[in-house]
Amino acid sequence: MKKIILVVLALGLVSACGRGHDGGNYAYIGCHVVTHNPHCYPGKDKCAYAFGPGDLQPGDRIYFKQLKLGEDRYGEIGPIQTARPCRDDDHSFIQDND
Repeated sequence: MKKIILVVLALGLVSACGRGHDGGNYAYIGCHVVTHNPHCYPGKDKCAYAFGPGDLQPGDRIYFKQLKLGEDRYGEIGPIQTARPCRDDDHSFIQDND
């Protein structure tokens, strides 16, 4: 329970200075392991970032996703660009080459 409270507080503290902001609300997405950060779209100058206290590296875990401006946190949430869902056997990080 302490970890969840700390994560929520940390998100609040870094939300004003995190990179890649174009929205407002956050949605709980469950445990995800960062696979690559940033994730840049091919042929475009647009990237998605996993952010938290400091720069997140592959293997770090995230639990929340920042939503695009106007996106409803209770509706359908778009894909997680920088991470994959945690698995029961996640004791170490193995990079997915998507």
